[in-house]
Order: sequence, then structure tokens, then C-alpha cells
Amino acid sequence: MKRSKQNSDLKKNHELKINLIKEIKSLLDSSSDNDTKYENFLGLRKKWINIGKVPGHLAFGLNNSYNHQVKVFYDYLYLDKKFKEKDQINNKKIKEQLILDASKIEKFADKLKGYRELLFIIRKWNYQVGPVKSVDEKNLELKFDTIIKNIKDQKKDYLNNRDKFDKENLEHKKELIKKLKDYLEKLPTEKNKWIKMVNEISKIKDVFINIGPIKLSDNDKVWYEFKDLNRKFIKEKNLYFKKLKKNYTFNIEKQLKIIDKLKSYIEKNEKINKKIIIEIRNDFKTIKDVPFKKNKENWLIFNKLYNNCFNNINSSKLKDSEIQKDITKKQKELKEELLLNFDVEKIDYTIDKWINLGKTKSQKQTNELIAGIEENIKDIGLKNRDNIILEIKSKILDENIINSEKIKLKKKIEEYEKQISQLENNLNFIKGNSESEILSNVHSNIKNYKSQIKKLQKKLELISKC
Repeated sequence: MKRSKQNSDLKKNHELKINLIKEIKSLLDSSSDNDTKYENFLGLRKKWINIGKVPGHLAFGLNNSYNHQVKVFYDYLYLDKKFKEKDQINNKKIKEQLILDASKIEKFADKLKGYRELLFIIRKWNYQVGPVKSVDEKNLELKFDTIIKNIKDQKKDYLNNRDKFDKENLEHKKELIKKLKDYLEKLPTEKNKWIKMVNEISKIKDVFINIGPIKLSDNDKVWYEFKDLNRKFIKEKNLYFKKLKKNYTFNIEKQLKIIDKLKSYIEKNEKINKKIIIEIRNDFKTIKDVPFKKNKENWLIFNKLYNNCFNNINSSKLKDSEIQKDITKKQKELKEELLLNFDVEKIDYTIDKWINLGKTKSQKQTNELIAGIEENIKDIGLKNRDNIILEIKSKILDENIINSEKIKLKKKIEEYEKQISQLENNLNFIKGNSESEILSNVHSNIKNYKSQIKKLQKKLELISKC
């Protein structure tokens, strides 16, 4: 029954190939253009190699008939010189690729599998690829024949020394299983290291599968151990990337919250604080484990907002600088107007206009104005000049400078009080018959210090009220 079916299949394949040869022949009479004919021709050649065996006594004649019809078709197409040139170059590339594929098979550890795959490449070479230039044909044939011979010799060597190869293959597989075990004992914690390990294990699997056969008595055990380790690795890999996916979602949300935080800060604050937005940026940069594409997308949004902030800061600084220059210029004009033709009655007017101009970071013009007023009222012998100066200072000086003045006054008062305390303490140790001049100097110093304290306290009181 089985033999009858085989004979039936052989006859059927024979009929298919006879019909295919007829189809190739009919292409010559087709009204289609050459490109369409050639495309149909390549399709028929591909079908030829996929058709199974035919009866042995008919194979030789059938192949000769096929090759003849192929040659006739190429002779017809190659009447077009440009087409011939283009096709032969393309055929050369195909043959070079087949040689490359065959050379890879040559390195297969499984010599029987390699030989089976080589037979398929040989069929492609003989029945599917067209002619090449005569100058290339000899070189290509030599390379291909050399590889064929090597693979056949390897197959023969394997069959003659099967026990030796089985033992070597078994040892090789055991080595790869040990490598898999080592990887499973040292699972990574970072994505890039996981990706690297996945690639390494994929290479191990490819090598393992392509190792030649081993004895049936060892095969089941080794194969089971390999599959078990592979299942464990896949399980660990899936668990890690599932957890990583959750982290991705969480970290993407964190990035979006920081973007919203920056937007909110910009909307609520006209004046941007450089330190605050740098801190926000640093918070964004600390977020790891975000998909590259999403991370890039969020970073571009964030960075645009961030750069706009700095542009606004720089623009604001430039604007402030222009305003400061303008105020300084007008302060200088007011100062010169008052001091060139000094009049006490003009002081209040000048100070009011000075205040309306606004404040500047530089106190140069302010200090020069105060020094000029002080010098002029001293020259005209104006009473209460200290009070006048203190009142002016309280109006036009920066609050920090006024506070600094207060601190200086308080320190000076404390210094005088310590001097008085020291002198009064010394009086307790001076004997009653001591020289009256010493006693007189001590009392005089105490009196002088107390007088200075009163003056300083008055100044402190005045500047505090203002």
C-alpha cells in the first residue's frame, strides 16, 4: 500500500514537471513584455525545485529537457543586451549569497543536518539561478564545489567516527547547560544587563540546537535539562519585564507631575527663581526606568519649558539692567542739581523725587548724595544736622543698610558700657590716698563715655522711629 502511494506520488510529480516545462516553452509565444515573461519564468523555476522526486529512470531525461528549455528561454531574453548585462550581474549576486550560505553550513556541528541543507542549496544553484558571465563562472563554481566537497567529507568523517562525535557533542551540550545554570544564578537587576543576557542566552540556544546528534540514551535527559533551564530563564525574564513595565508607568506619571509642577510654578510666579527651576530639573533627571521614546518625548516638553524660563530670566535681567541705568542717571541729575546750588529748602523736594525714582542695587549715588548734604549743612552751621542726616538715611537707604546702621550703633553703645563697667570696677581697687590725678582721669573717662552713649542712643532712637 505504502509503495503504491510512493509510485503514485512519483508519477504525479513527473506530470507536474512535464507541464512546467511546457509552460516555460509557451512563455516564448506569450504576448507579454519581457519583464513580465521573466517574472513568470522565475516563478516556474521556483516551483520546479519544490516539486518532489520523479521515477528514477525518467529523471535524467526530464532534467535535460528542463535545462534545454531554460537555456532556450535565456537565449531569447539575452537578445536584449541591456537585460543580459543586468540579469547576469544579479545572478552573480545570488550565487555569491548561496556560497555564503553554504560556507555557514560548512561550520555546522550537526554534519548530517548540514548535508541535508546543502542539498537544497545545490538544487537552487542548479535549477533556480540563471547564467553568469563566463569570466565569473569558473571562479564561482570552484568556490561552491570546494565547499560541497568539504561538507561531504565532514559527513563521511562523522559517519565513520560516530561514537567520537557523539561524545564531543554531548560534552559541548553539557558545557552550554552549565553556562545557562551560571546565568540563572546571577540574574541582573538592570534593563541593559537583562537585554545583554537575553542576547547571550539566545546565542547559546542557537549553538545548542545546531550541535550534532548524540546517543539516544543521553539525548532525552540532556534535552529535558536544557528545556527546563530555558523555561526557568523565560519565567524570570517575564517577571522582570512585567515589573519593569509597572515601573515605566509609575515613572512616566512622575515625569508628567514634574512637568505640571514646572508649568504651575511659571503660571503663578512672574519673577522666576533660578534655584527653584534647577531643583525641579534635577528631580526630573533622577527618574530612571522610562522607555526611551517616552522619555525623549517628556524630556523635550520639559526642556522647552525649562529653557523658556531661562530666556525669561535673561530677558528680565536685561530689562532690570536698563531700568537700573535709567534710575542711576536720574539720581545723578537730582544729586548734581541740589549740590551745585545747595538750598536747605530743596532737600525735602529732592528726597521725595529720589524716592519716587525707585531703588537701585548700587548705593553709590545715594551715598554721594548723603555725604554732599552732610558736608553742606555742616558748612552753613545748621543745628540738628545729625538728626537731619538720620532722617534722610531712613527715607532713602535700603532697609538692610538701615538695620546695619542700627547694629553698628548698638555695638558701639555696648562697647562704651563695657568700658564704663571696667572703669567703675577699677575704682574699687584704687586706694583712698592714691593720686587725685588718677581718680580724676577715671571719672573724666566715665563721664565722657556716658555722654557718648547718650548721643548714640539718641541716634538709635531717631533712626528706629524713621
